Formats: sequence, structure tokens, C-alpha cells
Amino acid sequence: MFYKEIITGLWLLLAAAGLGAQDFTGQDIFPALQTPVKYPALTPDGKYMIFLAVDGATVSACESRLENGVWSAPAPMDYINRLMAQTGYEAGGFSFNHDGTTLYFHAKIETGYFDIFSARKTREGWGAPQRLGKPVSAGADLFSPTVSSDNKTLFVLRAKPSNKREEACKELLLFEKNRDGEWEGPKYLPGEFNTGCQETPFFCADNTMLLFSSRREDVNKEGKKVSDGDYNLYFARRIDENNWFYPVYAEGVNTESDDLSPMLNSAGDYFLFTSKAKKSKKLPQKIYTAPLPAEIKPARTLALSGAVTDLYSRQPVEAKINVQDAVTSVTKGAFFTTDEGRYAIILTKGAFYKIDFSKENYSHTFYYKDLSGAVEQWEETFDAALFADVNLELNIYDNELFYPVSPTVLLFDSLTLQPLEPSRIVNVSAGKYHCRLDIGRIYKIRVESENFKPYETCFDLRTDVVYSNFEKSLELQAARKTLALNITNAEGVSILPVTVEVTNLDRDEGNASLLSYDENSRPVLSLRTNDAYELNVTKKGFTYFNTGLNFDTARPETLDVIMDSLTAQIKMVFDNITFETNSAELNAESFAELNRIVKFMNDNPDIRIEIAAHTDDVGSNEHNFRLSNKRAASVVNFLTENTIAQERLQSKGYGELQPVAPNDSAENRAKNRRVEIRIVE
Repeated sequence: MFYKEIITGLWLLLAAAGLGAQDFTGQDIFPALQTPVKYPALTPDGKYMIFLAVDGATVSACESRLENGVWSAPAPMDYINRLMAQTGYEAGGFSFNHDGTTLYFHAKIETGYFDIFSARKTREGWGAPQRLGKPVSAGADLFSPTVSSDNKTLFVLRAKPSNKREEACKELLLFEKNRDGEWEGPKYLPGEFNTGCQETPFFCADNTMLLFSSRREDVNKEGKKVSDGDYNLYFARRIDENNWFYPVYAEGVNTESDDLSPMLNSAGDYFLFTSKAKKSKKLPQKIYTAPLPAEIKPARTLALSGAVTDLYSRQPVEAKINVQDAVTSVTKGAFFTTDEGRYAIILTKGAFYKIDFSKENYSHTFYYKDLSGAVEQWEETFDAALFADVNLELNIYDNELFYPVSPTVLLFDSLTLQPLEPSRIVNVSAGKYHCRLDIGRIYKIRVESENFKPYETCFDLRTDVVYSNFEKSLELQAARKTLALNITNAEGVSILPVTVEVTNLDRDEGNASLLSYDENSRPVLSLRTNDAYELNVTKKGFTYFNTGLNFDTARPETLDVIMDSLTAQIKMVFDNITFETNSAELNAESFAELNRIVKFMNDNPDIRIEIAAHTDDVGSNEHNFRLSNKRAASVVNFLTENTIAQERLQSKGYGELQPVAPNDSAENRAKNRRVEIRIVE
């Protein structure tokens, strides 16, 4: 679609000045060069140029560089000269991509027609020419490629069918890349573009302004035809992907002769084209620079450039650069660094950009640039650093107690299940490990520790990695075994419910169990293997039960707990109430049991007890009798000091008279050294 009505006023205003010869103010950039030139191409930074010099039947490629505002003397451009020598045909229609690292041109290589080729610049020079392939290559002559700064649009010329009036005329076509990065087309520009004959298109860095040369008839404001019979420069602006403004004669720059090969640097402030300046067969076609009229000036752009390096080695990285609209996520272009890690891309006005620097099996770095408003500068630099591996910090701890655990950590490739070298894992401190992991892989982490269940997790580094350090907490679950308590009286009758208390002696923690009930309503303990526990079972009106548990895997799954009713003459034996050797002074380890007796007396306030102390047969009977009396009295004193009324207590020493085992070994004598409680009322 063309917006003729919109530009009609502008068109008539330009036409009113008259078309045709102008007072030429251009400057010849190579005054010493007297041979005609063809197909000049300027890099986007405006500092390098190539062209063909034509000396009779001899055509040679030349190159020049802009140094301190002056173009160097043209020198042979060996790459194109070798190519023309090898093929026997002229190559031409040169243009550069957005960063000057890809050269586009037409040539005849291994076919009978001119086709479109590209060559990539490397450290060693320009690489082998690559045919763009179908659908661009279609077995017909194509000329003068020019590519948009986002690498998504390609303009070419194709020979029109010859007729008597228009010999060797060409028309403009364009191709566009799809989402897969493949060329599609051709798309045909409307007829107003291809009136007459077209030459040397140039698509500006702003992705909207198209400059080209055209030999056509135009009209002035009176509607009269105006034409000088030569090629003149035209421009047209693209509104969006499918819509254009009407092509307009470039007032103020055209000369009396053929005006061809318009070129601009990416900043839009340096304009070049070829011309004879005046109609004269004696004058050669030369390259001129001239002021660019304001109405032709493209929209301002930002040239973003820099280097991509490895974060650690600082060596250059050949990276991909994906440019997206940060708001819509629409891809604006895909680019690549050079083999030296350098890049330069053109950003146009009208978007908030998200720029993604990445490489396969490397990290991503993002850079954001808001150009939704005015473009305030021509150039900007951003250096990106990528990395190929990350540090994973593992914090491994007990999921119940939150203590650090130092297990064995194993790494596997999750896809091949192959173990990775142990050197990747460093134990920094208790429960803390550092792992070096390569980006682009998925890992399986296996943690093994005695008395804990094995733990496995995966860590996926195939996603867009941005950070070089990660932290992951692994909660290990202790290995446990259940123990059901079969609680009965002496006759085997269940006496549930009861009060069950469990203490983890390794950590001096109470209630260190998961208490539940089975289908028979029996209490079930879930205890950590190889931890030491103390079990207390109490019920009002019954003796209490106390035992230690070292719960390894060999322990039975059921424990019988027998508790007698509190009736007269019931005895409870305590072998863990001990005294200093040959003394009535209580050992410190006795206090836990004595405190349980205090609780037992408080839970059963209606009972009266006798504290009976017994000895082994070492020493005289009289000595043992006196010692046992003192020991029984020490226990009574402890109880009375802990709120138990004296009238509920009585003490008696029995010496060595009531052994429970023969005094024939150290083990049996220890059994005889005991304290008993007897219910007396």
C-alpha cells in the first residue's frame, strides 16, 4: 500500500524547485583517480570502502580507509580480484552488513548467471563466498544486494524482460527472513518503485529509508514530464513491513549525469554516491561526498558495539546476540560476534530493547536499552562477559535438627548416568560443599551418609544461565525404625492409655520421637537408628517403666512393657541409683532416676513407700548394714528436698542379706548393689 495522499504536498513542493540539473557541490574523495568507478560500498562506521575501478577492458577491485578525515589512496582489494580472476567474470553490487563483517555481492560462480553471495570476515581475511541459496537463488540474474541492519530484509535487482525500449533494465525485489531465520520471497514492490529502470539500492541503518537510482520519467507541479534521460537518486520510506511511502526524487543531490550507488554511514551524517557531475563523455564516473538534504536524512540510530569475553580467561568468545523487544518479546534481529569476540549492532528508535549475549554451553548476559523515545546518542559501548561453568554451593543438613551433615557427595551426568570426577567437589566446611558444573548439562547429585536415607536431586544447567554462583540446600532425612510398645500389667492385660516420654540422650532432647498409634492402639515410636534414647512409661496407680534404647537395625520391632498395679508389697528395683565407692554420697548419674521417683510420687499422692538399700558381700556384715542404712537415708533426703513429704517415706538398709544373684562375679555383685522401692501403703 502507498500513502500517496500523505506525501502529495511534499512531492509537489520538491517538484516546484524543478527536476534535473543542480548546482553541484559534491567533493571528489579520490581526485587523483582518473578511471571510472563502479559499485562502491561503505562500511556502517564510514571508515572503509571498496569499489571497482574500470580501465578500458580491465576491471579491478580497490579498497580505501578513512584516516584523520582523509581517504587513503586506493589499493588493490585482493579478495575480489582473485575471485574475478578465478571465475572470469566481474563481481559487483557490493554492500556490507550492519557491522561491516559480511560482504554481499553478485557474481557468476559455477553457474551461467549472476547470483547473490556473501563472505564473512575473519582474522585471516575474507572467507569463501557463500551462495545465499533458495529462494534467493532461482536460476536468474540477480544484482546489487543490500541487507537491512537487523539482517531480516534483503533487497536485490533482477533483470526485467528485455524489449526494444528498455534494454538491460532491472527491477527491485525483496526477501524477508521467517522465524526460523530462513529467507522467504521474493516479495514484489508496488509498481511505482519499478517504473523505468532501477539500479544500486541501499537500505539505510534505520530500516525504513531506501535509497536507489532510477531512470524514469517524472512530472513537475504542472504535470509536465521532466526527465534528463539519466539515472537519478530516489528515496522511499517504509512505514511497516508491508507499507511504503511513494518514492521521491532526491532534490538537491542529483546532477546532470548518472547518479548511482548512494551510501550512508550508520549515523546518517556522511553521504556518498557516484556521478560524472556533468554530462560529458570525457569525465569518468567518480565517488563524491555531499551534504544530505534534511528530508532524505534517515531516522537516528544507536550503534552499540563492544567485546564478548570469557569471564575468567578474558579470551574472546564467538557469541550470538539476540535482540528482542523487551515488552513484546518479538525478535528484532539475530547477530554474531567476530572470531575476535567483537560486535557492532544497530538499534533503531521505537522499542525498549533486551539484548541477549550467549553461546552454546555458555551463560547468558542481558543488556537493556530504552529507545522508545528519542535516540540521544549515536554510539554506545557494552562489553559482555560469559562463562562456561558455575559454582554450585551445597548446604547439607539434618531436616529435623538443622545440624550440618558431612556426607559423601557424588555427581553424575543425568543423561548418561556416568559419574563425574571427584575433583569437581570440594568440602569447604561441615555440611558445605562447592561443585564446579559445566553449563549445558543436567546433573544428578547423590548424597550418602550413615544413618540417613540416600538423597538424590537434579540440577539443570541447560536453561538460560545468568549467574555464576548458585546455592542449594539439601535436607537429609534420618534413617528410622519403628518400635511398637506392648504395654500390659503382670497378667498380660493392656493398661492403655499411658504417658510415654522419650529422650534422645545423644542430643539431650525430649520428645525426640514421632509418636503415633497402630491399629491396636499401641503407641509406636519412630526412632533414629544408632541414636541412644531413654524411654519412660507412666500411669497413675501403676509402677513406672524406664529403660534405655540403642536403636540399631537389629532391635526387635515390638517392646513389651510390664507395669504392676500399685499394691502393698510391690517392689521396684533401681540399679541406676549408685553411690561413690564405700560411701552414701549419691553419684550425679543417679539424679535422673531420683527425679523420676519424685514425679512418680507426685503422680500417685496416696502411696507411702519404703526405700530399701542393698550391698554386695564385700566387707563385714555390720559395715554393709550401716552403709546400706546410710544410702537409703540419702535417697530419702533427696526426695524430701524435692517436695516429697517425710511422712510418706521410710528408709531401711538390708546390707548383704537379700542378694538377687550369687556374689561370685563382678557382674553379679553389681546386681546386688541396688536400691528398691516397696509400696507399704
